[in-house]
Amino acid sequence: MSKTFAQAPKPRPLSADVIAAFERSGAGQDTQTHISTKQEKRGGVTAVRTERTRRLSIDLPETLHRRFKTACSRTDRKMLTEVAEFIVRRTAELEGE
Repeated sequence: MSKTFAQAPKPRPLSADVIAAFERSGAGQDTQTHISTKQEKRGGVTAVRTERTRRLSIDLPETLHRRFKTACSRTDRKMLTEVAEFIVRRTAELEGE
């Protein structure tokens, strides 16, 4: 027997403190961290930095998205990694101007 919407678990209510914190700083309950693609060598040990993430959404023409996804797939790369590396390179260029 399948569950109905009435039987589905309800999200927990948010306290006034959580709502106020979001309104002040935009900080939500998302505690997900991003494993940086940049690894640091420290004393012969490779350490991976972790930090909080922010979401970036962009709208692309469908054909460009498909081409990018196909190119990444063919070369066994992740789209996220490619976009993040581009942003790092371009940010450094812009900061140098």
